[in-house]
Amino acid sequence: MPAGRHRFNTIRHLCGRAPAGSVHPPKPLPQPISLMSPTTDSSVAHILHGIADRVEHGVVILGPTQLRAHRRLLYVNSYGGIDVWRKIRAGLLPTHHLWGCVQLARMGYEVALAEAIPDFDYRRRPLPHDLRLYKLVRHWLRNDDIVYCAHNVLYWLPFLRKLRLFRRHFVSLLFAHENLDFSECHSAVVALTPTAAHQAARLAPKAKIAHLGWGADLDFYPYRPYRAEYLLHCGIAGRDFPTLSKAAFQCHHPIRIVASQNLTSISWPKNVQVVDGGRGYNHEDKKVSFPELINEHYAGAAASLIVTISNPKKDHALGFTNLIEAMALGKPIIHTHTGALADEIEVQQRGCGLSIPPGDPIALAQAMNTIMSDPEMAATMGQKARQLSESHYNIARFSGELDRLFTSL
Repeated sequence: MPAGRHRFNTIRHLCGRAPAGSVHPPKPLPQPISLMSPTTDSSVAHILHGIADRVEHGVVILGPTQLRAHRRLLYVNSYGGIDVWRKIRAGLLPTHHLWGCVQLARMGYEVALAEAIPDFDYRRRPLPHDLRLYKLVRHWLRNDDIVYCAHNVLYWLPFLRKLRLFRRHFVSLLFAHENLDFSECHSAVVALTPTAAHQAARLAPKAKIAHLGWGADLDFYPYRPYRAEYLLHCGIAGRDFPTLSKAAFQCHHPIRIVASQNLTSISWPKNVQVVDGGRGYNHEDKKVSFPELINEHYAGAAASLIVTISNPKKDHALGFTNLIEAMALGKPIIHTHTGALADEIEVQQRGCGLSIPPGDPIALAQAMNTIMSDPEMAATMGQKARQLSESHYNIARFSGELDRLFTSL
């Protein structure tokens, strides 16, 4: 058999379709296997308000209880699925980590939460990748329903749409100047930053482009009186610890670092406390949970330090999650002005923090000293940060605009 024909039959097999010449029909989707038990904790009961959840076809499906479901949505991301939903359901993780899906379920969508799909890399296990979702797309979604990918991890499913094997809307999300495979097969692209919106318009000129920003779940983040006990760094991806270390030697105020990596190779002065937060991202099982991060670390923070590596190409928006969460908690921000995020939220211009050049420990030390020497000014910055969250950077506003985008398709 020619190699090209073999690859095509492999894809057909992984999709649940018989190769050419075979008489075996595709296997049907399994029936619902269980329901998730109701929560008894009144403190998190609001999370399930208006939502029913069930496990069906091997995935969690959220649906409305007070409205008739009018559309189906398959949610895909590099993290998600039943484990993330269980954490959200238990009040251990804010709902914005499902990128509007919880709110959309209340609005009348049935939302299937797929298990995590990694970034596509043809050199490392390119199959089955997102092909394992083919049966859901083919048999559970209907022609006008939506595959909603909260980043750019899809590959095979939009490729199959290009081959006209099914008709579904594909909507992916870009943070920055990023790639989007088979962008021409997308009905819409959600952009979190102006850089992402420009890139989306270039990659998918026929698609609808919606610059929506993002936002935190304000129900999860209490607004508390300002305290200025220490400066807090708790970011994960792309952080510039060498610059932070040099700045710490020039700033004699207390600094607390909740670290997700081993920092023993970096020298730290005595005013720096390094807390082992556990490896991985905050949606994973870590030594410092999300509630602990808020109640034990953010609570006394004079400011949130978002110190990232230089990114002049703007192919990342490093610190976005950290920024919206610190703003929701009413914390002033010290942010490295680099990458796509600086185009979306310029903290100094918005009056909610101080911006510093990348790789500049002197500027960082000066910013930290400024915050600690003027708590009244810092508290005002924190108030403006919270106001900005309430007016725009919140998940309720984001999901509402997402619904309007989906309705327009």
